[in-house]
Amino acid sequence: MVERGGTSGGLSASLPLSVVRVAIIGGGASGLSAAWSLDPVHDVTLFEREPILGGHIRTLGGNVRCAGLPMSVHLDAGVIEFDRTNFTAFHAFMDALGVAYDEPEGAGATCLYTADGRALRTPFASHAEHSEVALRGVDFMRILPSMLRLRRFLRHVEPLGDEDLAASPIGPLLGQGDFGLWVRSLLMYAYSMPYDEVSSVSAALAVPMLREFLKPNRWTRIVGGTSRYVECVASSLRGEIRVSARIHRVVRDESAVRLVHEDGSEERFDAVVLALPPHRMLALLADPSETEHAVLGAFEGGTATTIVHTDVGLYERRGAHYFTEFDLFELPGGKHGYNAYLNRLAGLPTHEPPHYSLAFGLESEIEPTRIVHRQQHDVAFYSTGALQRRADLVRINGERRTYYAGAFLGDGLHEGAIRSGFAVGAMLGGRIV
Repeated sequence: MVERGGTSGGLSASLPLSVVRVAIIGGGASGLSAAWSLDPVHDVTLFEREPILGGHIRTLGGNVRCAGLPMSVHLDAGVIEFDRTNFTAFHAFMDALGVAYDEPEGAGATCLYTADGRALRTPFASHAEHSEVALRGVDFMRILPSMLRLRRFLRHVEPLGDEDLAASPIGPLLGQGDFGLWVRSLLMYAYSMPYDEVSSVSAALAVPMLREFLKPNRWTRIVGGTSRYVECVASSLRGEIRVSARIHRVVRDESAVRLVHEDGSEERFDAVVLALPPHRMLALLADPSETEHAVLGAFEGGTATTIVHTDVGLYERRGAHYFTEFDLFELPGGKHGYNAYLNRLAGLPTHEPPHYSLAFGLESEIEPTRIVHRQQHDVAFYSTGALQRRADLVRINGERRTYYAGAFLGDGLHEGAIRSGFAVGAMLGGRIV
């Protein structure tokens, strides 16, 4: 169901309640959902620095051109799948857009390959890998200690309140051993951040996600690739979309917001929505307030490099025949990475090559001639100090004609990005689902 948001609670006192000119900076999930929400009631202009919309939504053969792929193949190489239980706003958004989604084969299965040669498989992955009951039994005994440790972890964190979680990084709560290795690897996958940084992720962000995602869930994918919904949003907007936009500064005063472009030209708007990673927001603001500087400056940024490839050697060297939707690897020397098997996630044949995968941190395992595409993602690191300050930014959202949207204001995932965009839309009287 699509509804109109409220128009009083979040508006700056100086903003009129009639149609206003709104600049949205950032064409990822939060910027797209904010634009879709505000477009029917305001004059919206969406700015994106990259030549394509989507942010972390990268569909090869969709919004990303890839000469190495057949015309009919569409591979998600960024945001890939969505859980029905925890991505409720996302699925409601897709329903409102009329975008089709389904459940990929083998969703929820995973395997952790350790540096000492073991394979820790979830039950579905074990059943798919082995026809012999005895070998499935071996897999079960290998994973049983981690399953018991998972139960103890969930019991331990269940009574912890927001203040307890906000004061602690996730690392000490996980401990060492196979369970800690597994969950750290899952967080590496979820937040696209180096394994060595994962232990510093705030428990206030990680624990609520782990409470839900370590349970059985129903996962979905967008038919034809996640960029399908980007195309749908873009084609529905009345307002202007500008890609390859070069904004140098955002200047705010009592009467307007001025966007200063890198060529020196300026444009005036009534309000601005910053739908960017937090460290990118701070770099744009010409005159950040004390709160903006404290909150946005607490978030460090980084770059994650992922590779799409067709090399199955990393499985063959480990004697594996079944590739799950995402497999986790501990490499000799203390390095870690993941490999998402895209054929299964994209609904492509899995019984014959080419076998497409998305890898992070595994370049040393991949034959260079089998690399189809290499890309970089701009990511934020969710440290304890940064998450403790986040509520202050929510408190000032809308002041000085400035609104903030991004996954970092929610769960750090695609659901949080969508919800933050709709939250801004509701503050300015837009439609929500």
